[in-house]
Amino acid sequence: MFKFNILTIEVGPVPADESCAQVGQAGYEAQSRLECAVYIRLLRRVFGNPDPTALTFERRGFAHDFGRYHEVVAIMLASGMAVFAESRLPSSWDTIARAELTWLKLQGQWRDQLVAGTVEAEEVPQVSAAERSRISLITQSRSGGRWASGRCTLPLPITKRRGPGAA
Repeated sequence: MFKFNILTIEVGPVPADESCAQVGQAGYEAQSRLECAVYIRLLRRVFGNPDPTALTFERRGFAHDFGRYHEVVAIMLASGMAVFAESRLPSSWDTIARAELTWLKLQGQWRDQLVAGTVEAEEVPQVSAAERSRISLITQSRSGGRWASGRCTLPLPITKRRGPGAA
């Protein structure tokens, strides 16, 4: 039987300079799960989508006086240690992560409104393939990058289309 030397390093729930969900606050569990998932995808981009058998990132829960808290953990073998460097950990969200967090927040707001009965399913805006393509182009532009990094307002108007000629 072979025994592999596995190294695990806690890298935090979000990038170091970003705020995160706090243990004990309302909605902590759901918000923390989302933040950790987005952070994991960011880390995969930063480290070049490493071979998951060498280096992987996962969310783990840890006991705390106020409940359970979550952090992202880097798990690696010797070959992953050659790829991973704590100095390369991002200190803030990148454009893609900011856009993803915004999308998840809006999605959650619509879901909450549906559950509360304040909107009907037909009222929830649908994102067409053309709109997804447009959003992708915007987030890659200079102003889109400023929006995704939180330095300006949303570049796309969010409106409900009610029919031909409707504003």
